[in-house]
Amino acid sequence: MLDAILSFLSGGPDERFDELARAAFAFQHERIPALRALAARRGVDPAAVRGWQEIPMVPVAAYRRLELAAAPAAEVFRSSGTSGGARSVHHHPFPDLYRAVIDASFPAACLPRGDRPPMLALVPPRAQAPDSSLGFMVDHLLAHFGDPRSAYAFGPRGVEAAAARSWLAARQREQRPVLLLATAFALVDLLAGLDRLGLRFRLAPGSALFLTGGFKGREREHSPEEIARGVGEALALPAGAIVEEYGMTELTSQCYTRTLAGGAAGLFAPPRWMRFRVLDPESLAELPPGRPGLLALFDLANLGSAVHLLTEDLAVAEGAGFRLAGRAAGAELRGCSLAVEELAGGV
Repeated sequence: MLDAILSFLSGGPDERFDELARAAFAFQHERIPALRALAARRGVDPAAVRGWQEIPMVPVAAYRRLELAAAPAAEVFRSSGTSGGARSVHHHPFPDLYRAVIDASFPAACLPRGDRPPMLALVPPRAQAPDSSLGFMVDHLLAHFGDPRSAYAFGPRGVEAAAARSWLAARQREQRPVLLLATAFALVDLLAGLDRLGLRFRLAPGSALFLTGGFKGREREHSPEEIARGVGEALALPAGAIVEEYGMTELTSQCYTRTLAGGAAGLFAPPRWMRFRVLDPESLAELPPGRPGLLALFDLANLGSAVHLLTEDLAVAEGAGFRLAGRAAGAELRGCSLAVEELAGGV
């Protein structure tokens, strides 16, 4: 099954998606008792499933209570816990599949010229956060897609402002395009520090920013417009050079905005091995484009845990992609809570 998914990532025909979705569900159904119990309660027989939409959804909250693993974990990823609640834990058996996902999706979104730019990472390195899925990803990116001048500027206390300023100054002198990799938290901290010192950098044309993460747990949020304005003023990066990433601990794949290819800001496009729907929070029926609801994602690369996830994010479908519309309130997550109880009752 793993080889079939890897083959599809590298360019298998789209017509195989439902076939692989059914096979992945059968693989997980056989190996994960909680999923097997959930399917039984829902009356879903893997042999009778016709399409990916019929496969039971697993709420991401289940990762905070249950060990969902189809094989022994090679990596264990934990969410940041910035919202103050229990941390999600993803027992990941297939780290090479995670790396293959990055290789198959990141360059198209963030490196359209096919080069290896110097990268500055404003995220905790793996040595500091070994259970961070983002750290796993960025460690791979710097090693395989960044040039030797790539570096981290993040330490135990957060952004290492002096190191970041020194790196930015050196790259400004070289006038070679660079790629910044940052969480929203870290980027705002860096921009605030530069503003206090009255510093401005002019990064080379063709430079870009990979931006991930929201503001859960922060007293004040910053709108995309505020961030774009700050990046333009401090780093001379236009709004069209900001690539946003949507990912989570519970997933293996990521969605990106396609701004470097002329796509709209804030519009996330899933890779070809993912599918998404926007669902009514009460009935879980699919909503038409333009109406906000709960975001559900089907990720073939999540073979090691659960391929069909119901997130706690609100989204709006637009064409072949989606826009985020905030976090769901407690009342909107009642169906998720019931499904978690169903899963927990099977172990």
